[in-house]
Amino acid sequence: MDYIATSTAPLIMKSSNIGKVRISFGGVMRNVVENLARLGNECYFLTAIGSDAYGKKMRNELEKTLKVHLLMPKTNKKTSSYLCINDSNNDMAVALNDMEIMDDLNAKFLKTNKNLIDSFEKIVIDSNLSEEALAFLFKNFKDKKIYCEGISAEKVIKYRPYLKNIYLLKCNFYEASALINKNLPIKEIIEEIKNNGVKNCVITQGAEDVFYLDNGQISSYKVNKISKINGNTTGCGDAMFAGIIDSLLDNKSLKEAIEFGNKLSVLTLETTSAVNKFVGKVKNYK
Repeated sequence: MDYIATSTAPLIMKSSNIGKVRISFGGVMRNVVENLARLGNECYFLTAIGSDAYGKKMRNELEKTLKVHLLMPKTNKKTSSYLCINDSNNDMAVALNDMEIMDDLNAKFLKTNKNLIDSFEKIVIDSNLSEEALAFLFKNFKDKKIYCEGISAEKVIKYRPYLKNIYLLKCNFYEASALINKNLPIKEIIEEIKNNGVKNCVITQGAEDVFYLDNGQISSYKVNKISKINGNTTGCGDAMFAGIIDSLLDNKSLKEAIEFGNKLSVLTLETTSAVNKFVGKVKNYK
């Protein structure tokens, strides 16, 4: 669950600020799945959701509204939550997350679904998974195309042992720097990631240009500046990732995929939720 608080005036640290607080469904991979489902994809989602009131509502939307196939471990833990504090420009100042329930999305649970996972050519994961769960996936599904989302500079480092098994890595500049543990210009960071075996990668820089690795070549995609954020920045990176995946499923080039992902990211800026409900209506790139 996303708890998004936006200050009415410039933030004052260590003080109570006047603003607005809203609650909505969130979670990086849940956001990605919702975007993919609204784009017309059939999704099987292995995740952990609590049996609390919010969790029940979330499951209902995923299964009945979005037609997502949910597979979840039994758990007594509460649904994970994310608290974001936005400044008066609707941009994130700081955030906290409570992901304890992810401990139940472990290798034991994944093993019970091994045959199902093995029936797919492409697997999409994020670094919220435990090191144990990641080890199980990368060991048992080396022949699959594994798409990875960075999540955060702290969590992305869990991918280090498996870089040669990653088909596509999507992260931001700070996460990429943490992954290689070096402070370098973005092109040199991508070169390091390439040398460690990653086949393709996309590195975002907020409002700056996107850089990417495609078939050994490093290129960039120009991002148009957004003068004003009408909604908020939460979920924009998830929309980008979903757009890239959706396009690659349609056999588009990585450049075309980034272009469509950026379109979805901009669309997400226009809503106060983590996903714009109208993403399916912009799928006109075919």
